[in-house]
Amino acid sequence: MNDKDMGVIAKSENELKLYYHPDNRIAKQSIAVAEATNAEKHLVNLAEVKLTETQWAELANMLDMKPTELFNTEHDLVKDKLSDSPEMDENEALKVLTHNPEVLMHCIALRGNKAILVKSINDIMKLQEMDSKDAPLP
Repeated sequence: MNDKDMGVIAKSENELKLYYHPDNRIAKQSIAVAEATNAEKHLVNLAEVKLTETQWAELANMLDMKPTELFNTEHDLVKDKLSDSPEMDENEALKVLTHNPEVLMHCIALRGNKAILVKSINDIMKLQEMDSKDAPLP
């Protein structure tokens, strides 16, 4: 049973998932920090793995955000095709994320039922368990 079969995101306290697009400016550093943890890692390269609208909606919900809040409004695709301040409903935003994941503003890290936007590489440390044997991170 995997994410594709279920249509929703599988969650585990023992697994750190990192959703990233390789064009993101801190994707490489985020991957390095994730690799430094002792948790099982599942790296999801959004240039290679297409998430469903349901999965994007679930990630936005876990972050307590609207799908449109996940966009980098400075991204060329958003500016060129959608305008400087795109007005769209959630369904339209989910379609854009599904077909153009490069507009994702920040990587998303997930562990168990907790999800965070990775605005700086130290954000991933927020998902480390205090009593874990994870390696200390810089």
